[in-house]
Amino acid sequence: MGLGAGGAAGAILCLLLLLPPPLPPVGAMGVRRGRVAPVLEGDVAAYFRRALETLQEGLSPEELDLFATNVLAEAVAAGPGVALDPSGSRVLEALLPRAPAAVLSRVLSPLVGGLGGPAGHPLGARVLEAALQRVPEVVGPPGDAVGPPGDAMGRLEDAVGRQAAVVRGEAVAFARHPNGSFVLRALLRALAGIQGAGPPHPPHRGAEPKPKGAEPAAKGVEPKPKGAELPPSFPLLLGQLAEVFEENLPSLVSPPCASLCLQGALEALRHSQSAACTRLCDALIGYLALPGHAPGESPLVAALQDAQRGRLVEAVLAAAGPQQLRDLFREHLQGHLVGVANHRLANHGLQRLLDHAPCDVVGAVLEELGPALQQPLARGHPGVLTALTGACRRHPPLQPQALRRVLEAFDCWEPPERRQGCVGPLAALRPWGVGDKEQGAEPEPTPGAVTLPGSLLLQHLLHFGDPGPVLGALAALPPAALAALALSPPGSHVWDALLASPSVPPRARRRLLRKLKGHFLSLACHRNGSRVLDAILASSSPRTRAAIAAELAPQRPALLRDPHGRGVERRLRLLLRRPRQWRLED
Repeated sequence: MGLGAGGAAGAILCLLLLLPPPLPPVGAMGVRRGRVAPVLEGDVAAYFRRALETLQEGLSPEELDLFATNVLAEAVAAGPGVALDPSGSRVLEALLPRAPAAVLSRVLSPLVGGLGGPAGHPLGARVLEAALQRVPEVVGPPGDAVGPPGDAMGRLEDAVGRQAAVVRGEAVAFARHPNGSFVLRALLRALAGIQGAGPPHPPHRGAEPKPKGAEPAAKGVEPKPKGAELPPSFPLLLGQLAEVFEENLPSLVSPPCASLCLQGALEALRHSQSAACTRLCDALIGYLALPGHAPGESPLVAALQDAQRGRLVEAVLAAAGPQQLRDLFREHLQGHLVGVANHRLANHGLQRLLDHAPCDVVGAVLEELGPALQQPLARGHPGVLTALTGACRRHPPLQPQALRRVLEAFDCWEPPERRQGCVGPLAALRPWGVGDKEQGAEPEPTPGAVTLPGSLLLQHLLHFGDPGPVLGALAALPPAALAALALSPPGSHVWDALLASPSVPPRARRRLLRKLKGHFLSLACHRNGSRVLDAILASSSPRTRAAIAAELAPQRPALLRDPHGRGVERRLRLLLRRPRQWRLED
C-alpha cells in the first residue's frame, strides 16, 4: 500500500507498534474450552482487547486500511475462537465489512456449522452474520476484472454452500433460534445478492471504528459492472431453502424470529426474481387464509388485523407479482377496504398493496376508498392517504381523480376558493377549519405545523402531471410563510419537490423564488434552510444566483460567523466579492 506522506507512514508504524506481537501458531495458541464455547486467553485475548481499544480511539482512513489488513490476518491465524471472544468478536464484526474475498473466505470457512458451533453462539452468530453480509459485495461473474481471484471465489462459494447445506438440514431450528435466525437471514440475503445489512442490531458501544477523516468506500468494494451475476450455485441453494420453508410453514409463522426469517425469504426470492417466490407466496396465503371465518368476512383481512400474521401478509404483498396482487385484491380485499383502512394494524397491509399494485388495482382502490378518505385520516392513519397518492403518482391516468379525492378529504375542494388555501390543511393533516379559532380561516404553515406525512403528501402532489392547485396555494402564501416552510425539517422537502418536479413550470418556480427575497440570510444561517438554498442555487440560472449573492453580500460577516452560512459563502464566494445588482426575474 503506497502512503503519500512520510508523516502518515510514521503514524501508522507507531500505531502498529502499540499492538502486541503477532499471535503464535494455532497449535501453540492458548484456548480454553468451556462448557459452551472456546474462549481466548493470555496474549491472544490481550491482542484483540488492544485492537478493540485502538478501534474505539478512532483511526484515519489510511490507518484503518492497514489496521484491518493486519488484524484480520491475525484473526485467521487464531482460528474460530476469536469469533467467540468478547473483544475479538467485536473487532471482527467491525472489520469484516472491509475484508477482501481471500481473507473473507479464510475467516468464514472455520465458522461454518450448525447451532452447536458459532452459529448458535450470541457472539459467533454476529460474526458469521457480518461475514455473510460481506459476500454479495465481493462476488462477481467468473473472470470479472473487479471480482475476486478464482481460488478465493471458489473457497468463498464453497463456504457459503456448506453453510447453506447445514441450514437446509435444520432450517426450522435455525429460524426459531434467537441467534441462529440472524445467520439464516444473512444467508438468505447473501444467496440473493442483496448488498447491505438487514435490520440493524443495537450497536455495541464503541464497536464501530471512528475514522479521523472522511470514510472512503470499504476496501475491496468496487462498483460492479452492469450485468454482474452471482455464482450459479447461489440461486439453486436459495430455491432449495425456499422449498424447505414451504414444507414447514406452520413451524415458521411463530415465534417472531422465525416469522422474520420467513419475511426475509420472501424478500430474497423477490430480489432474485426466483420462480419459487410465487409458490411460497401462494402457500403462505393458503395457510394464513384458513376457512372457518364468519360469513361476509375475508380470512386475509382477519390475518391483516393480527399483529403477527399481518407482518407476513405485508411481506407477501411486497413480494407478489402483479397478477398475484390482482387475485389477492379481488378474492380477499375488494369490498373491505374502508374497514381495512380504519384498522390500526390492517391499514399497513393496504399501504404495502398500494406500494406495489398495478394500475387497475390502484384504480379500484381509489374508486372504493376515495369517498371515505377522511375516515382513516380522522383515525390517525395518514399513511393510507400518502400511499394512495404515491401510487397515483406512478399511474398518471388516476391523478385527476386522486387530486380531487384528496382535497375533498380535507374539505378544500368546494367552494373553489378554498383550493387557494389547501397547503395549510395538507401540511398539517387537518381538514379545513378544524381546530382554528376563527372558523374558515386557514393559518399559514409554520415549522411546527408541517407534519412528515403532510410533507410527503405535498411532495407527491407536486409531482402530479397537473400540480396547479398546490402551486396556486403555495403562490398565495406570504413570503414569511414560504420561508418558514423552508426552515421546517419536513417542509424543506416540499421545496425539494418544488425545485425537482418536472411538472412544475419554470415561471411558477421563479415567482415563488422571488417571494423569498429578503429571507435568504435566514435560510443561509439555518440547518434546513441552507440545504434548500443550496438546491435553489444548484437549479437556478447564473442571473438568479447573482441576485441572491447581491442580497447576501452586505451580510457576509454574518454568514462567516454561522456554521451553515459558511457553506453558502463558499458556494457564492466569487459572486459575493463582486456582487451585481440583478433582480429575481429571469
